[in-house]
Amino acid sequence: MSESYALHEGAFGRAVVLELRDDLVSHAHAETQFAFWLGGGRAVANLASETVRYSEDVALGTNAYESHDARLLDKRQPAMFLVFYISKSWLDERRANSGRPFFFPSPHVPINAALRQACWRIIDIIISPHHEQKGRLEIEVEELINTAIDATLAPVSQDGLRTRSPLLDHRLRAAIAHMREHVADPISVEDVAGKVGLSRAHFFSLFRDQLNTTPQVFWSAVRVEEVVKRLVLREEPLTSVALELGFSSPGNFSRFFKEHMGVSPSQFRRVASGPDEHPITGIS
Repeated sequence: MSESYALHEGAFGRAVVLELRDDLVSHAHAETQFAFWLGGGRAVANLASETVRYSEDVALGTNAYESHDARLLDKRQPAMFLVFYISKSWLDERRANSGRPFFFPSPHVPINAALRQACWRIIDIIISPHHEQKGRLEIEVEELINTAIDATLAPVSQDGLRTRSPLLDHRLRAAIAHMREHVADPISVEDVAGKVGLSRAHFFSLFRDQLNTTPQVFWSAVRVEEVVKRLVLREEPLTSVALELGFSSPGNFSRFFKEHMGVSPSQFRRVASGPDEHPITGIS
């Protein structure tokens, strides 16, 4: 059965319509993410001790590198999502211009009628054959993200708010740089911790306290980020991508990518590389 997948790249990042047919493992993204359930099978997301139950009234908001999964409650039918991956550079520019935080203080994003309508307007633009409509997408996305972040501020108590230090610990920054430089190398988390002078326990604590994730999930996110770059910017075969990034086989590479992104690397490349005449089969 073919995967239903549509993607639009913009200055803000990526907007994706995804048909999810299986669970996603605990993972993270380099981008801030907003995930809106469109219909189909029910699903939940787990973030540390919090569970977000997707519905017509609740979406998921995660900040960059925050660990989360996706679990289908009924695997007899796929779940459809509209997902935004909002780039750091785009958010930084808007923070500087507006003074707004652009940070999800809670993963539970309440969906009202206006936010729901905004999501469907964006879907219409993504799947529209009329390219002149694409120019509206940046404006629609910025308004949607503003509204989504605002919606998380009022309904949650102070105890439910997530915070993040604006400055990462220098050892954490060094560890992240080391991970990026050695994204394809078979080195362990303990090796990285030792490289920056930290015990394993302290290393895990820094990732938990400052990024709401674990070193392993963060490293997987770095690998996914590198895979996406290669799939979009290079024409090398998928087998070469897999082997260059340290995967033991193309099958393991494909499984890893789909467990983190919900779509196979070949389908992602096909849609990301150019217009698809029929990118979505699961929305009528």
